[in-house]
Amino acid sequence: MRKTFFILSILTVSVLSAQSTDFALGHPAYQVIELEEIRSKMSFSSTLKPFSRKEVYDLLNKYDGHYMKRELREYTNDSTSSDAPILGRFYKYPADLFYYQDEKVDLHINPVLQLSYGKTNDALGTTYVNSRGAEIRGQIDKKVSFYTMLVENQARYPVYVNDVRDSTLVVPYEGFWKQFNETGVDFFRAQGYVDFGFTESISAQLGFGKHFVGNGVRSLILSDYSNNYPYLRINTNTKIFDYTNVFAELIAGVRGGTFGLEGTGGFEKKYMAFHHLNMKIKPNLHVGLFESVMYGDSTGGLKVEYLNPIIFYRAVEQQNGSEDNAIIGMDFKWNIKNRVSLYGQLVIDEMIVGEVLAGNGWWGNKQGFQLGAKYVDPFGLEDLIVQAEINRVRPYMYAHEDGFTSYSHYNLALAHPLGANFTEYIGRANYGLNDQWNFEGMLMLASYGNDIGDVNYGRDILKDYTIRRPDGNGGSLEFGNTHLQGNKTDLMMGFFRASYMWKHNLFIDADVTLRTESDSNGLIDSSTSIFGLSFRWNVPSRRYLF
Repeated sequence: MRKTFFILSILTVSVLSAQSTDFALGHPAYQVIELEEIRSKMSFSSTLKPFSRKEVYDLLNKYDGHYMKRELREYTNDSTSSDAPILGRFYKYPADLFYYQDEKVDLHINPVLQLSYGKTNDALGTTYVNSRGAEIRGQIDKKVSFYTMLVENQARYPVYVNDVRDSTLVVPYEGFWKQFNETGVDFFRAQGYVDFGFTESISAQLGFGKHFVGNGVRSLILSDYSNNYPYLRINTNTKIFDYTNVFAELIAGVRGGTFGLEGTGGFEKKYMAFHHLNMKIKPNLHVGLFESVMYGDSTGGLKVEYLNPIIFYRAVEQQNGSEDNAIIGMDFKWNIKNRVSLYGQLVIDEMIVGEVLAGNGWWGNKQGFQLGAKYVDPFGLEDLIVQAEINRVRPYMYAHEDGFTSYSHYNLALAHPLGANFTEYIGRANYGLNDQWNFEGMLMLASYGNDIGDVNYGRDILKDYTIRRPDGNGGSLEFGNTHLQGNKTDLMMGFFRASYMWKHNLFIDADVTLRTESDSNGLIDSSTSIFGLSFRWNVPSRRYLF
């Protein structure tokens, strides 16, 4: 893959066109974009994130909010200056610690800082996050854009988050970690990319980061739940369709213990090829088709056939003997009357129509779907958005024979945090009172079928799907599988956050998290409450809803 990246980089040197950096996933700008994209009459491709700043500027070029004008200063030429620049050089403009621009270079440098403290009723009693770092972005000759963020972190998470870490050896959303002061973790977060263009419509990004596919709270296709990964992304944007390719190198599995991950010897690699076609049926109606294939083994190595950007991966996978894991599906977004947005996803791992219609519980009918709706400015409250969403995934979805071909990275799901064999309902409301105050509330109700002992009932995507419920004859049960089979577990979470932006991208947060979990076999019965305060400076907010 490194050779492929190098060759593509060389080929584009002489044909570069204007490029832009992206809004990082979770950036406060997404709250504005979410509202304005539904209100707008223009066609905006909102399915694949992160969004390009230039694309957002094109969407919001008539938007008069101070926050976005400052965030997009390289396009808006916002002249708002700080009341008291530090040493006459730093914070001359509210959005950047250091800003420089001439006819060739556009440069933005900002600090990254988070200090959070929480009080919880679990065994740990308190939680904290201490993050320090820097963020740099810019453009060169208006043709090459770049971004990098480096952050050092120490944190202690609530027990339910640590339970995920203990079972997977991985901290959700993060990568390599070490134990810190017995009950905490220490980790380094790094991401970055270089973005360049082939033509006016085709661009490429070579980076280390994440993607999110969909318009919902969750994604059943590709989410940001796992660690960052190296990737090459190719974007083709036209008036009638957008086509995106992502070629990524992933980690098949990690080694470690309560001390953290092992720091010697490399983790085994695997690869993902993903493409998504977004068809702009109308400015307010977009329909997407996607396909993803996961492959690898202990010998490593790319499969050249998957580097073809317009091949049908499933056909190639069959030609190879069906040893890889191919997933296909579709999504849609329909904005109605500039007030309502309907969206959804359908993912198919395997499906035989005859078996589905027979209703006999064949284990190989592995599908999932998402349906959701957003309503902007209800009850006459401007800048309020309410949202409802359902996600349902059948047993054994995303799983395969081992970690090399499961739909995972760094031992965590690439799609939904709950894995498979679950149903989830989400309600959300977000209200921007003004440029300073923002309020968000969420309620999640979920049920999932957990494994019982060592028996695989289909929730854990890291387990071998050829070893399932025993059939009594020494094999695995082919038929009679049901949704939520296993130890049925109910999960409820409530979350509320009030945020005050004191200075540009400097937030003071107060949040409350309530979580209850219980199962039908009496093995789980927990109730967690967390009250937290945070000071965030150029750090996206994050929810631990699982």
